[in-house]
Amino acid sequence: MCSSTVFASEQEQGAMVDCPECGASLNVPQQSVETPAPVLNRADSRVPGRQDQAYAAESVSTKSIFRAKRKAQQDAEADGKVFDSSRFDQDKTSRKTVAAVVAVFVIAMGGYAYYLNRPVERLVLTDEVATQLLQGVNTSDDSSLTSLMDNYMDAQCTCTEMMGRILMYIDTQEKLDEVLEDLKRLSQIALIQNPRINAIDRNRADMEIMSVMEEYKSRQAGAHSKLEKEVIRIQKINPGLANSLKDNVAAIGMLDMFQN
Repeated sequence: MCSSTVFASEQEQGAMVDCPECGASLNVPQQSVETPAPVLNRADSRVPGRQDQAYAAESVSTKSIFRAKRKAQQDAEADGKVFDSSRFDQDKTSRKTVAAVVAVFVIAMGGYAYYLNRPVERLVLTDEVATQLLQGVNTSDDSSLTSLMDNYMDAQCTCTEMMGRILMYIDTQEKLDEVLEDLKRLSQIALIQNPRINAIDRNRADMEIMSVMEEYKSRQAGAHSKLEKEVIRIQKINPGLANSLKDNVAAIGMLDMFQN
């Protein structure tokens, strides 16, 4: 056989041809067909992400714990001992604890949100309470100076505190109209002058008098601060409401915020 190169046509593929140089019979092979590359679905061939890895790790961990628990149980049974599964249940316990804490937190936050947004109920000044306050500021109990001052100043502070609580209800003109008469009445009681109280020399060095004065001084300051805070809140909602309070309720008109 010679070393000549023989060219065959497509029709001669798979047939026998003769070499033009030496006449030897040659077998022409079939043309090879390349297999196309497979089409891959990207969704099926994605690279595992962290979530998949975490899931796989958790699955392996769960299986490992289960196998370890099962082996420990078998060992205990073989030794005739009672199997203690508590150390394998710690993870469940911690998860339950976390879930309970989260649930309590959610409930607490919901309760606090309701507390902040709950409607304020109106405080009504009854005739009975008004009568008691009048008796307090008009006290004639002169058994002792401290008793006299205590009755008067307690009633006066209570009037101011009640006005502050009533103001919490106001955020519209309609609500102001509802409570205006109660505010006027409390203001009138709080400003009543008692001759017996006015006759006391509050500057003299009497420890009992000084003690009573100090006690009610801080209480009255707190009540006035609350009163002014509520008036400022109402003023931000509607300046007209605050002006109406100033003009119609004498005790409110005497607040520092209206003295400029």
